[in-house]
Amino acid sequence: MNCLKRFRNSLLFLFVLLLVITAVLTAGCGEEEKFNKEKAEILEELKQVQLIKIPKGLEGDALDAAIDEMSPKHKAALEQVDARLKALGEKYEKADAKFKADAEEIRKTLKQEHIKWLKAAVAPKLKGDPVMGVGIGCRWKEIEEILGEPIERKQTAGLKEFKYSGLVFNEIRDHGETYGQPLPPSYGPDAYYMTGNGYKTACGIQVGMTKAELLECYKGKLSMLDDHTDPRFIIMRYDPTPDHKHAYNQYMQLTDGKLNRLIVAKH
Repeated sequence: MNCLKRFRNSLLFLFVLLLVITAVLTAGCGEEEKFNKEKAEILEELKQVQLIKIPKGLEGDALDAAIDEMSPKHKAALEQVDARLKALGEKYEKADAKFKADAEEIRKTLKQEHIKWLKAAVAPKLKGDPVMGVGIGCRWKEIEEILGEPIERKQTAGLKEFKYSGLVFNEIRDHGETYGQPLPPSYGPDAYYMTGNGYKTACGIQVGMTKAELLECYKGKLSMLDDHTDPRFIIMRYDPTPDHKHAYNQYMQLTDGKLNRLIVAKH
């Protein structure tokens, strides 16, 4: 009799346990369905943010004005998506930690979205071989937003400079053209110097490359090349367009046959 009673109790326990597990699984599935629905709505909003683009064909002041108008809108829209994803993860993390992890993973991809957008926006303005998406043609504020706060700034009557570790942008603001007249407003750099590892130009140039590797990267993109006068230097005028109407000066300094300094300059 006792054995039968224990058997019945065991069956009852298993039945109750099965009901609990079923309830938990059902609730979990319900939460996952709601989470996925809300996530899909946020991702749809992100698609709309990604449609914010600078109109093609703009140049000069018109391009700058468009960037000034649309860049804050793009950044604010991304911040709104990020805030919604953060709230979504916090809302469902009690049901299952995987929901918050999922939302956080998407948030990570947003961190560089605006930087990528701004690099694409300034690309039509760039002259010479740009580095890390910026260079001559950018405004100072665009360089700072893309590369971050410089480790050192210099500002004098005739010079403005942003210094990063192994990368320096400067604007020499008086080459004699003004003849004592007031200098025009500072727009952006007229030269940059790349000496550090970890940077790459649009053509793929990095410190430490051999002469052969450098020339292969620039093959078909030069209007002038002097690589025989002095083995320590390569002097070139870079312009990938067929007519070479916008060629820019580039100087490469070599040590033991490898690049240790790239200079891109208007003058």
